[in-house]
Amino acid sequence: MVITIKEDINNKDLEEIPEIKKYFSKIYTILSKEIRERLKNLNISKEKKKKLKKELAFLPKEKQREYLDELK
Repeated sequence: MVITIKEDINNKDLEEIPEIKKYFSKIYTILSKEIRERLKNLNISKEKKKKLKKELAFLPKEKQREYLDELK
């Protein structure tokens, strides 16, 4: 994600910029190789896979597995 900051960041703490603050307020989980492979093997469109990846990125690894198990 690329953010263009037009305001002078010297006058403001970087962490106080709304876009930066929003980014750091989220908890991200990296998808493991196992989860990526399972996603790859799903018989769904690329758009749906992309959306699903975004949803899974905010879940703990065990919840990711459970979610994919339910999709079978």
